[in-house]
Amino acid sequence: MSRDRTTSARRRIYAVGLADSTGLGMYLAFSAVYLNQAVRMPNDQIGLVLGITGITSLLGALPIARFAQRHGLRRALWWLFLARAASYVALACAVNLPTAALAAGFGGLLNRGIGPLVQSVLITGTDSAGAVAGLARLRALRNAGMAAGALPSGAAVAIGQQWAYRGVMLAAAAVFVGCAVISRGFSDSGEVKRPAARRGAGVGRDRVFLLITASYGALTLSAILLGVGLPLWITQRTHAPSWSVGLVQILNTVLVVLLQVRVSRGSQDPRRARAMMLAGGLLAAAGALAAPLTGFGRGALPLAAVVLTVLLMTGAELYITSGGLSLALAHTPQERRPVYLATFNLGFAAATVVGPTLVSLGLGLGRPGWFAWALLFALLGLACLALPTAPRLRGAERTAEQSAVSA
Repeated sequence: MSRDRTTSARRRIYAVGLADSTGLGMYLAFSAVYLNQAVRMPNDQIGLVLGITGITSLLGALPIARFAQRHGLRRALWWLFLARAASYVALACAVNLPTAALAAGFGGLLNRGIGPLVQSVLITGTDSAGAVAGLARLRALRNAGMAAGALPSGAAVAIGQQWAYRGVMLAAAAVFVGCAVISRGFSDSGEVKRPAARRGAGVGRDRVFLLITASYGALTLSAILLGVGLPLWITQRTHAPSWSVGLVQILNTVLVVLLQVRVSRGSQDPRRARAMMLAGGLLAAAGALAAPLTGFGRGALPLAAVVLTVLLMTGAELYITSGGLSLALAHTPQERRPVYLATFNLGFAAATVVGPTLVSLGLGLGRPGWFAWALLFALLGLACLALPTAPRLRGAERTAEQSAVSA
C-alpha cells in the first residue's frame, strides 16, 4: 500500500474514532436529564437504567472482541455500528422504564466493545512506535469528540422540549450509521481471522497482562477523582467561584487534546512506559495533596489551587494512559489485539464502576480522605516498578527460539 493510501486509510479511522466519541458524548452528557425530561422517569428508575447500562457495558466487551477476532474487524464494525444506531433509535422512542431499560441496556453492551476494535484497526500491521503514536492521536481526538458531543445536548436542555431531547438521540444514531458506512471501506489486509485455539493462549491465562491491566485500572481512579470528586469538593467545601467547576472539565479536555501525543513519545520502550506509570502515580498523589488547598481563603487563592490540582491530575492521566497502554501493547500478541485491548479497556471500565463510591467515601472524610488518596496513588505508582517489561514468550515464538537453540 502506498504512503498516500496508508495516510488516507488512517484518516478514515481517525474520523470514525472522532465521530464515534461524538455520538457517544451526545448521550453521556445528558443521559440522566434525558430519561427524566423526555421519558418522564423518576430518579430511582433513572439510577436503575444507568446501572443496567454500566453492567451490560462490562459484559459486552470481550464477547464483541472475540466476535471481531473470528469474523474480521471491518465486518464486525459495520454490524456493531448499525446495532448501536438501532439502540439509539429505540432510546429516542422509549416511553417508560421497560423500553428505556431495554434500549439503554442493549446500547450498553456495545459501549465498551467498539472502541478497542477501532484501536485494533488503527494499529494493524504497525510497529510499536507507530501503534503508540496512532493510539495517542486517536485518544486526543476521542476526547475532543466527547466534548463536542456535549454541545447539542446542552442545546436540547436549553430548548427544554421533548422533540429536542429525542432529536439528539436520533442525531447520534445518524452519526453511528455514518461510522458504519466508513468502516465498511476499511481494509482487512493484515487481519488474522479465526486464530487456532491453543491451550494456555487465552488472555485470561496471561497473568502479567492482567496485572498490568489491574495496575492501570487502579491508577485511573485518579481520573474519576478529578472528574467527580474535585467538582463536588469545590461546591461543598470551598469558596472557589462556582464557574471553576466547569473549568475543571474544560482545562482537562484541552490539555489532553493538546498534549497526549507529545507525552506518549518514546513510550514504546517498555521500561519508559513502566516509568511513566510510576510518574503518573506520583503526579496523582501530588494532585490529591493539592486539592485540600482549594478550601483555604477566597477569590484567587482557591482558584489557583483548583488550577494546580487540575494540572497535576491531568498530567497523571496523560502519563498513566500513555505508559499503561504502551506497556500493555508490549505484552500483546499481534494476532490477538482485539481481545487483549478489550480486556485492557476493562481496567478503566471497572474504575468507573467502583470509583464514584470510593470518591464519595473519601470526600466524607474531608481532608484526611485526600491524604489517603495521595498515599494510595503513590503506593500504586511504586508498585508498577515490579511490572515485567519483557513479554512472556508464547506458542510459536517459544518453539522458534527452542529450534534456534537446538540448531
